[in-house]
Amino acid sequence: GVAHCAACHGSRNAWGATSKPLGGERLHDDRWYAPSLHDPREAGVQDWPTERVVALLRDGWVEGASVAGPMAEVVFHGTQHLPASDLSAVAIYLRDLPAMPAPVHDFVAAEADQLAAGERLYGQHCADCHGKTGEGRAGVWPALAGNRVVGMDDPTNLLQAIVGGGFAPATAGHPQPYGMPPFRTLLQDEEIAAIASFLRQRWGQHASAVRPLDVERVR
Repeated sequence: GVAHCAACHGSRNAWGATSKPLGGERLHDDRWYAPSLHDPREAGVQDWPTERVVALLRDGWVEGASVAGPMAEVVFHGTQHLPASDLSAVAIYLRDLPAMPAPVHDFVAAEADQLAAGERLYGQHCADCHGKTGEGRAGVWPALAGNRVVGMDDPTNLLQAIVGGGFAPATAGHPQPYGMPPFRTLLQDEEIAAIASFLRQRWGQHASAVRPLDVERVR
Protein backbone atom coordinates (compact mmCIF):
# COMPACT_ATOMS: atom_id res chain seq x y z
CA GLY A 1 0.00 0.00 0.00
CA VAL A 2 0.93 3.66 -0.07
CA ALA A 3 2.27 3.47 3.48
CA HIS A 4 5.32 1.68 2.09
CA CYS A 5 6.12 4.54 -0.34
CA ALA A 6 7.42 6.79 2.44
CA ALA A 7 10.09 4.23 3.37
CA CYS A 8 12.07 5.38 0.33
CA HIS A 9 10.40 8.58 -0.91
CA GLY A 10 10.19 10.19 2.53
CA SER A 11 12.66 12.84 3.67
CA ARG A 12 14.25 12.13 7.04
CA ASN A 13 15.72 14.31 9.76
CA ALA A 14 19.02 13.86 11.59
CA TRP A 15 17.46 11.20 13.86
CA GLY A 16 16.09 9.14 11.00
CA ALA A 17 12.47 10.10 11.53
CA THR A 18 10.33 10.94 8.52
CA SER A 19 10.03 14.72 8.15
CA LYS A 20 8.32 14.93 4.74
CA PRO A 21 6.64 11.57 4.04
CA LEU A 22 6.82 11.72 0.24
CA GLY A 23 9.12 14.67 -0.36
CA GLY A 24 12.03 12.78 -1.92
CA GLU A 25 15.27 11.48 -0.43
CA ARG A 26 18.47 9.67 -1.33
CA LEU A 27 18.48 6.05 -0.24
CA HIS A 28 20.68 4.95 2.64
CA ASP A 29 23.63 3.98 0.43
CA ASP A 30 23.51 7.39 -1.34
CA ARG A 31 23.48 5.69 -4.75
CA TRP A 32 19.84 6.23 -5.72
CA TYR A 33 17.44 9.10 -5.23
CA ALA A 34 13.78 8.34 -4.50
CA PRO A 35 12.19 11.42 -6.12
CA SER A 36 9.49 13.58 -4.61
CA LEU A 37 5.96 12.33 -5.25
CA HIS A 38 4.68 15.86 -4.61
CA ASP A 39 6.74 17.54 -7.34
CA PRO A 40 5.55 17.09 -10.95
CA ARG A 41 9.10 17.91 -12.06
CA GLU A 42 10.31 14.79 -10.25
CA ALA A 43 7.91 11.85 -9.78
CA GLY A 44 4.65 13.64 -9.09
CA VAL A 45 1.77 12.34 -11.21
CA GLN A 46 -0.81 15.01 -10.43
CA ASP A 47 -1.31 15.73 -14.14
CA TRP A 48 -1.41 12.08 -15.26
CA PRO A 49 -4.61 10.16 -16.02
CA THR A 50 -5.29 7.51 -13.39
CA GLU A 51 -4.97 4.77 -16.02
CA ARG A 52 -1.43 5.89 -16.86
CA VAL A 53 -0.36 5.73 -13.22
CA VAL A 54 -1.91 2.27 -12.90
CA ALA A 55 -0.06 1.09 -16.01
CA LEU A 56 3.30 2.31 -14.71
CA LEU A 57 2.82 0.58 -11.36
CA ARG A 58 1.57 -2.62 -13.02
CA ASP A 59 3.85 -2.87 -16.07
CA GLY A 60 6.89 -0.80 -15.06
CA TRP A 61 6.64 1.14 -18.31
CA VAL A 62 4.39 3.54 -20.17
CA GLU A 63 5.19 5.63 -23.21
CA GLY A 64 7.52 8.35 -21.97
CA ALA A 65 8.27 6.84 -18.55
CA SER A 66 9.70 3.68 -17.00
CA VAL A 67 11.02 2.53 -13.64
CA ALA A 68 14.54 1.38 -12.84
CA GLY A 69 16.76 0.55 -9.88
CA PRO A 70 14.99 -0.09 -6.57
CA MET A 71 11.63 0.95 -8.06
CA ALA A 72 11.99 -1.76 -10.70
CA GLU A 73 12.27 -4.26 -7.85
CA VAL A 74 9.13 -2.80 -6.25
CA VAL A 75 7.19 -3.32 -9.47
CA PHE A 76 8.65 -6.75 -10.22
CA HIS A 77 8.09 -8.21 -6.75
CA GLY A 78 5.14 -6.13 -5.63
CA THR A 79 2.90 -3.77 -7.52
CA GLN A 80 2.48 -5.83 -10.69
CA HIS A 81 0.77 -8.46 -8.53
CA LEU A 82 -1.71 -6.11 -6.87
CA PRO A 83 -5.42 -6.42 -7.71
CA ALA A 84 -6.71 -3.82 -10.15
CA SER A 85 -8.78 -2.20 -7.40
CA ASP A 86 -5.69 -1.72 -5.21
CA LEU A 87 -3.66 -0.30 -8.09
CA SER A 88 -6.43 2.14 -8.87
CA ALA A 89 -6.63 3.22 -5.23
CA VAL A 90 -2.87 3.84 -5.07
CA ALA A 91 -2.96 5.74 -8.36
CA ILE A 92 -5.79 7.98 -7.19
CA TYR A 93 -3.98 8.66 -3.92
CA LEU A 94 -0.78 9.64 -5.74
CA ARG A 95 -2.66 11.86 -8.18
CA ASP A 96 -4.41 13.62 -5.30
CA LEU A 97 -1.20 14.51 -3.45
CA PRO A 98 -0.73 18.29 -3.26
CA ALA A 99 1.77 19.56 -5.81
CA MET A 100 4.74 21.07 -3.99
CA PRO A 101 8.11 21.86 -5.57
CA ALA A 102 11.12 20.08 -4.12
CA PRO A 103 14.02 22.29 -2.93
CA VAL A 104 16.35 23.35 -5.74
CA HIS A 105 19.97 24.39 -5.29
CA ASP A 106 21.49 27.38 -7.05
CA PHE A 107 22.13 26.75 -10.74
CA VAL A 108 25.72 25.93 -11.70
CA ALA A 109 26.55 26.31 -15.38
CA ALA A 110 28.90 23.80 -16.99
CA GLU A 111 32.22 25.02 -18.33
CA ALA A 112 32.45 25.32 -22.10
CA ASP A 113 35.11 22.59 -22.26
CA GLN A 114 32.92 20.18 -20.28
CA LEU A 115 29.92 20.84 -22.53
CA ALA A 116 32.01 20.33 -25.65
CA ALA A 117 33.37 17.04 -24.31
CA GLY A 118 29.88 15.94 -23.31
CA GLU A 119 28.49 16.70 -26.75
CA ARG A 120 31.29 14.75 -28.42
CA LEU A 121 30.91 11.75 -26.09
CA TYR A 122 27.14 11.80 -26.46
CA GLY A 123 27.55 11.56 -30.22
CA GLN A 124 29.92 8.61 -29.83
CA HIS A 125 28.08 6.58 -27.21
CA CYS A 126 24.46 7.72 -26.89
CA ALA A 127 23.03 9.27 -30.05
CA ASP A 128 22.55 6.01 -31.96
CA CYS A 129 19.78 5.04 -29.53
CA HIS A 130 18.62 8.28 -27.92
CA GLY A 131 18.82 10.40 -31.07
CA LYS A 132 20.94 13.34 -32.15
CA THR A 133 18.65 15.76 -30.35
CA GLY A 134 17.60 13.47 -27.49
CA GLU A 135 14.33 12.50 -29.17
CA GLY A 136 14.67 8.76 -28.45
CA ARG A 137 12.50 6.21 -30.22
CA ALA A 138 8.90 5.65 -29.17
CA GLY A 139 8.37 2.33 -27.41
CA VAL A 140 12.06 1.47 -27.47
CA TRP A 141 14.57 4.04 -26.19
CA PRO A 142 13.51 6.92 -23.96
CA ALA A 143 13.76 10.52 -25.05
CA LEU A 144 16.26 12.56 -23.07
CA ALA A 145 14.93 15.94 -24.17
CA GLY A 146 12.39 16.93 -21.52
CA ASN A 147 13.14 13.82 -19.47
CA ARG A 148 12.38 14.35 -15.78
CA VAL A 149 15.27 12.17 -14.59
CA VAL A 150 17.74 14.21 -16.64
CA GLY A 151 16.48 17.54 -15.33
CA MET A 152 16.03 16.77 -11.63
CA ASP A 153 18.04 18.89 -9.22
CA ASP A 154 19.66 15.72 -7.85
CA PRO A 155 21.59 13.99 -10.68
CA THR A 156 21.96 10.66 -8.87
CA ASN A 157 19.52 8.60 -10.95
CA LEU A 158 20.82 9.94 -14.25
CA LEU A 159 24.35 9.02 -13.22
CA GLN A 160 23.22 5.57 -12.11
CA ALA A 161 21.63 4.99 -15.51
CA ILE A 162 24.90 5.83 -17.25
CA VAL A 163 27.21 4.05 -14.82
CA GLY A 164 25.16 0.94 -14.11
CA GLY A 165 22.79 0.79 -17.07
CA GLY A 166 19.04 1.17 -17.13
CA PHE A 167 16.77 -1.84 -16.85
CA ALA A 168 13.01 -1.82 -16.49
CA PRO A 169 11.42 -4.91 -14.88
CA ALA A 170 10.04 -7.76 -16.97
CA THR A 171 6.33 -7.87 -16.20
CA ALA A 172 3.28 -9.62 -17.59
CA GLY A 173 2.24 -6.43 -19.33
CA HIS A 174 5.74 -5.62 -20.62
CA PRO A 175 7.62 -8.93 -20.73
CA GLN A 176 10.61 -7.93 -22.88
CA PRO A 177 11.73 -4.44 -21.89
CA TYR A 178 14.67 -2.84 -23.62
CA GLY A 179 17.67 -2.13 -21.42
CA MET A 180 20.64 0.20 -21.51
CA PRO A 181 24.15 -1.22 -21.11
CA PRO A 182 26.36 0.06 -18.29
CA PHE A 183 29.25 2.37 -19.07
CA ARG A 184 30.99 1.76 -15.75
CA THR A 185 34.13 0.26 -17.29
CA LEU A 186 34.09 2.12 -20.61
CA LEU A 187 33.99 5.75 -19.44
CA GLN A 188 35.92 7.62 -16.77
CA ASP A 189 34.24 9.74 -14.10
CA GLU A 190 35.16 12.94 -15.96
CA GLU A 191 33.60 11.63 -19.17
CA ILE A 192 30.35 10.55 -17.51
CA ALA A 193 30.15 13.91 -15.73
CA ALA A 194 30.60 15.65 -19.08
CA ILE A 195 27.81 13.66 -20.74
CA ALA A 196 25.47 14.24 -17.81
CA SER A 197 26.22 17.96 -17.73
CA PHE A 198 25.62 18.23 -21.48
CA LEU A 199 22.25 16.49 -21.14
CA ARG A 200 21.25 18.66 -18.18
CA GLN A 201 21.90 21.90 -20.09
CA ARG A 202 20.59 21.09 -23.56
CA TRP A 203 17.19 20.65 -25.24
CA GLY A 204 15.31 22.81 -22.79
CA GLN A 205 16.90 21.44 -19.61
CA HIS A 206 18.22 23.87 -16.98
CA ALA A 207 19.90 21.76 -14.30
CA SER A 208 23.29 22.20 -12.71
CA ALA A 209 26.51 20.75 -14.02
CA VAL A 210 27.76 17.44 -12.64
CA ARG A 211 31.19 16.92 -11.09
CA PRO A 212 33.38 13.81 -11.40
CA LEU A 213 33.02 13.46 -7.62
CA ASP A 214 29.26 12.99 -8.10
CA VAL A 215 29.96 10.10 -10.47
CA GLU A 216 32.44 8.52 -8.06
CA ARG A 217 29.75 8.55 -5.36
CA VAL A 218 27.34 6.37 -7.34
CA ARG A 219 29.89 3.80 -8.55
